[in-house]
Parts: sequence; C-alpha cells; structure tokens
Amino acid sequence: MAASNGAEAENTRQDDQPFWAHLPGRGETARVALVAMALGAVTAFVFTVWPELDIAVSHAFQAGRDVFPMTQAWFWRFLRDVFLKGFTAWYVLVTIACLVTFSQRPRLLNLDFRRWLYLMACSLTGPLLLVNVILKEHWGRWRPREVIQLGGGELHTTPLDWSGTCADNCSFVSGEVASMVMAFMALAFVTTAWRPIFYALAIVMGLVSALIRVGQGGHFISDALFAGVFMTLVAAGIYWVMFLRQSKR
Repeated sequence: MAASNGAEAENTRQDDQPFWAHLPGRGETARVALVAMALGAVTAFVFTVWPELDIAVSHAFQAGRDVFPMTQAWFWRFLRDVFLKGFTAWYVLVTIACLVTFSQRPRLLNLDFRRWLYLMACSLTGPLLLVNVILKEHWGRWRPREVIQLGGGELHTTPLDWSGTCADNCSFVSGEVASMVMAFMALAFVTTAWRPIFYALAIVMGLVSALIRVGQGGHFISDALFAGVFMTLVAAGIYWVMFLRQSKR
C-alpha cells in the first residue's frame, strides 16, 4: 500500500510539473506527430484541389518572367549562406559529440551519448536519407524557376504527383527547410527547459528558410510545408524507438 501511495504521489508531482520539466512521454510525442499528420493532410488536400496555388505563391516573388529578385538580393543570399554553413557546423558538432560522449562517457552541452546518438540518427535519416537520397532523386518534380508558368520549359506537377521528368536534385521536398526543422525539432525532443524554445525555433526558422527558398524560385511552398511535416514525423518516430518503445510513460 505504501509503495502504491508513493507511486501515486510521484505521478501527481509529475502531472503538476510543466511539460518541459522532463523528456517527452508517449502523450506529448503522439500529439506532436498528430499535429504534423494533420498539417500534412491539409497541405495534401489544398495543393491537390488547388494546384495553381503553388504557382501563384511563387509568382508573387517574381519581378518578371523567370526573374526572382531574392536570388540577387545580398541580404537573402548572405542569410542563406549562413544557414548552409550552420547546417555543416551542426553535422560536425553532432558527429564529434557522439564520438566524445561514447568514448569518455561525459555529458556534452548537458546531453549524454544516447541523446547525441538520437540527434545523429535524426540528421542521417531525415535530411540525408529520406530527403536527399530518396525524395529529391526520385520524385521528379521540377523547381519553380524551371516550369513553364514561371518562365521555364518544364511541366508543373502537384506535390504528390511523382510522374514528373526531373531526373535528380528535384524540387520535392526542400532540403534546407528539412535540415532547419529537423535540427530544432530533434533538439526539442531531447531537452527539457529549452523544449518550448526549440519547438518555436523549428517553426520560425523553418518558415524563414522556406521564405528564402520559395522567394529564390528554388522550391514551391508545398515543398517547404511537406519538408517540415516529414521531418517532424521522423523526429517523433525515432524518439519513440529510442526512448519510449519500452517505456511506460
């Protein structure tokens, strides 16, 4: 009876704490995944029923046929370059952190080896494997600046239509948005006090990255939205496998 009362008291204490006082449990992880799936379903419906919306959004960033001013604006070029260098630095940091925490067993930036391994698994599985190896090499969707409606010579296809003729490094989905969302979303899953901030950064920085890529004619807005959806689901799925599969929380 005493043990039961102690367990109930512990559960009550955890329930009274804010959600970021401990790592995500099954409930929070499921809610994040459900929000991502709902956004994915809405995005799929909207851009299937109104495929011209992708063209309209990209066209709003044009100053003339096949001209996207943000490709020449120094600020946006500089910001994109900062982001690209940041992605490289992030992958280097995660790799070094995995090696250090595995060999010497310390915490690095208050994260142990398993959490760094999770960040590595997310980076490899999401932006690298799913986005750059599978989707961008096999989906066949041409980039905005390459389609007829925006000054190119290729046929526009909807985001869920994989029958396009692009052979490699195609538009679906945005690799840069995927890298940005994955970095912050994965950090949110393995941190406590910083978790609300990382959730917010995943959204805000993902939108900034999407603005750059759409504004430069490199991706459709649907490419960016699906990148965020897929990376959130990958982050939640890997977290469930590594931290929750045998947990009762």
